[in-house]
Amino acid sequence: MGPRIVLWRPMYDPSGQQQLEDAGADVAVVDSSDPRDLIAALPDAKGLWARYPEAVTAEIMDAAEDLVVVSTSGFGYDKIDIPAATERGILVVNNQGFGRIPVSEHTLMLVLATMKRLMWSDAATRDGSGWDQRSGLGLYELEGKTVGIIGLGWIGTELARKLRLAFRCRVLGYDPYVDPRLAAVAEVERRSNLQEMLGECEVLCVCPELTETSRKIVDADALAALPKGSFVVNTSRGKTLDLDALADALDSGHVAGAGLDVYDPEPLSANHRILEHPKIVLTPHTAGLSTETTKRMTVNAVEQLLTAVRGDLPPFVLNPESWEGPQSRRPRPND
Repeated sequence: MGPRIVLWRPMYDPSGQQQLEDAGADVAVVDSSDPRDLIAALPDAKGLWARYPEAVTAEIMDAAEDLVVVSTSGFGYDKIDIPAATERGILVVNNQGFGRIPVSEHTLMLVLATMKRLMWSDAATRDGSGWDQRSGLGLYELEGKTVGIIGLGWIGTELARKLRLAFRCRVLGYDPYVDPRLAAVAEVERRSNLQEMLGECEVLCVCPELTETSRKIVDADALAALPKGSFVVNTSRGKTLDLDALADALDSGHVAGAGLDVYDPEPLSANHRILEHPKIVLTPHTAGLSTETTKRMTVNAVEQLLTAVRGDLPPFVLNPESWEGPQSRRPRPND
């Protein structure tokens, strides 16, 4: 029997499990959010694939003394304790660049659905009430608008390209960590001061990785800095946006509408005020889950898991220092 690889929840594309088994791996699927169920499956495991939003903690790693590698299900890695993994010599990998197309498309969909009041239009068409309410609806065009993007990574720059070329938008960007050359290639007007950028935005798209500096980066003060009547869309991580502050801004009319694919927590409680808000379009964290991309991400995750358990370095490593350090669990067949 080959190396034991544990999947915490089924892979997005079911062919991934078959690929692992075809490669000789002993695959176990834990279809439960209870960490205790995962821990029970981890003895002798060499690899772990964790589907967002399941959290891989130090306690979980301590239950897997033979664990070599942990793979995220997508790009984001905020649910994996990377310092704990590095301390234990466990490699952590993610799937970089695969969300660029679906998330940028989904972001645009939410922008347009919000500005065009799609949810109201759908319901009003179905019940027949819309035909008498078609004047003064507050429907807006995206063409030529000034759009601000927080986060100019894979997704933010692809979104900027689509906004410029398809809608002739003026695109502003805030990302203190991005290579200025990347922003220049994307033809984004980079801003070093977030509050000043927000003051120019008719539409704000939130696209950063979740870090300590991006946590609640869009709070009550940031929303207040937007011009009255702006639109806000978040397809990054729920913790980057203060939902209560957003609801207040929508209630006051300062923000005209919002589109959300991510939340904190996920899923939201059934009575959360956001869920019933008429000015918000909601999707269940599906921006990156196109059929094409889930297939590509699954294949990439499988290849990285198999590469690591063979003792070779995969391409998308988040903590390379764990591979060569004194605590490294890197398999060395020739030792």
